[in-house]
Amino acid sequence: MKNITSFLISAICITLACSCNKGFDALNVNPNNPTQLDAAFLFTNAEFSTYASIMETDATVVQQFVNPFTGVTSAFNFNQVNQTYTAQRWNGEYTGTNTGATSSAGPVQLLVQILSQLKGNSARTNLYNEARIWKAYQFMTLVDTYGDVPYSEAGQAYLGNILTPKYDNQAVIYTDLVNEITAATAALDPAKDIVKADVFYGGNVAQWKKLGYSLLLRIGMRYSKYDAAKAQTIVQAAFAGGVMASNADNCYLKYTTTFVNPVSQNLSTLTNTYYLAEPFVNQLKNSGDPRLKYISGKYPNPVSATSGVPDTTSANQFGLPIGYSSATLPNAPGYRGANGSGFNYSQINYTYLANLTAPQFFITYAQTQLLLAEAAFRGWIPGGSTPDVYYANGIRGAMDQWTTYNASAIIPLATENSFINNPVNAYNAANALKLINTQYWIASWGNGPEAWANFRRSGFPALTPNPISGQSITGGFVRRYVYPTLELSANLANYQAAVADLGGADNMDTRIFWDK
Repeated sequence: MKNITSFLISAICITLACSCNKGFDALNVNPNNPTQLDAAFLFTNAEFSTYASIMETDATVVQQFVNPFTGVTSAFNFNQVNQTYTAQRWNGEYTGTNTGATSSAGPVQLLVQILSQLKGNSARTNLYNEARIWKAYQFMTLVDTYGDVPYSEAGQAYLGNILTPKYDNQAVIYTDLVNEITAATAALDPAKDIVKADVFYGGNVAQWKKLGYSLLLRIGMRYSKYDAAKAQTIVQAAFAGGVMASNADNCYLKYTTTFVNPVSQNLSTLTNTYYLAEPFVNQLKNSGDPRLKYISGKYPNPVSATSGVPDTTSANQFGLPIGYSSATLPNAPGYRGANGSGFNYSQINYTYLANLTAPQFFITYAQTQLLLAEAAFRGWIPGGSTPDVYYANGIRGAMDQWTTYNASAIIPLATENSFINNPVNAYNAANALKLINTQYWIASWGNGPEAWANFRRSGFPALTPNPISGQSITGGFVRRYVYPTLELSANLANYQAAVADLGGADNMDTRIFWDK
């Protein structure tokens, strides 16, 4: 693990807040030998280095965001493979590149090291089990993105001298993730070690239990169209264990002016190339969604958006249509023309999501309530609330969550209730799945991997496929990312076995096992 010294500085600063007499000895550790570092330091960095996708990947696939400029990026907006983007999550999770982390090690390496270091250590069982839960989160995202991935042999280059890890079958990995999350969450004990270096909850074991069971609920719902009986069993176990109860339980990273949000940092450059997509803006606008003004804005000049004051009037918001490049956009129906050095369409409101200190959410109360709404609709959680109650709770939670971006982003309860009771949005059994999962799409704004995964699982919102004909899409939507080309030279035999297990094609049309 190179460049670990910079991580130590950050990690020790966190620890010093708890004890001014601990942690100095770690400064003398060989920076290339991380096995001697305290597992709590590694855990802090594993949390901070969790990959946060940029808007030009998953959010583009689910038509929340669009970059129409081929000269800036040729990727998902054009249904094309571009390794700059398709390899980012792989690199970020396994090796730590393309993230905002201060270390070059990715969370997989760090978490595998922690588990090896603490296995059998009865004095640090909570840290051990929290690492198991967070490792499961990393691999769930990897499987959802690529399918088969290195799992059982991942992160073993130093520990086991395994330089070319095998890829495990994606369904087998998921089965093990369910077992890991279940066992680790049940084993958490508030009477044992408190992990103060935990940047999510400060070591609060009760909240880690809620996180574990909320993650279990999410993974259970992934099975909904693949194996409904299995989905129901897992969902019921998660519900019985106890999931997130309010926004206070949200799992997210808190960034600062010195440790900035990498997504926001990326968005702060070339702002005149970035626009909100028409389907997303239309959904918010046509439903009277009060979140629109925090998400969308029209700037006098797109190139200076980060320093300008946006027009957030709902009637003035127009998303950029899907299926066009900067060259063909003037041919689009209702073309709105140029605006300075960009186009006359809505952009991200840079005061909120694209602020350098904007939080990065991973698992939230709002998402959890909406999943419970669907589970209740399916009859999988008898004894809980009715679907309409979970649905309303999810919407209110997602709206209240905006104060985490900015304390002034308060949506009054009366406004929330008016939105929920609007006939356009009001819960009804005939359209339950559409309503619930469309709100999940909105609640996952800024959390691209989850918005994309739930869209593939549920089929909602009902988007029209991007009509641009790309090199790896024969029709429909991007269903997975291709493997990094480096694997073809560094791990060819295992790569070929994985592609064969996928069905013989490493392309963006191939579906993840639960997406059949």
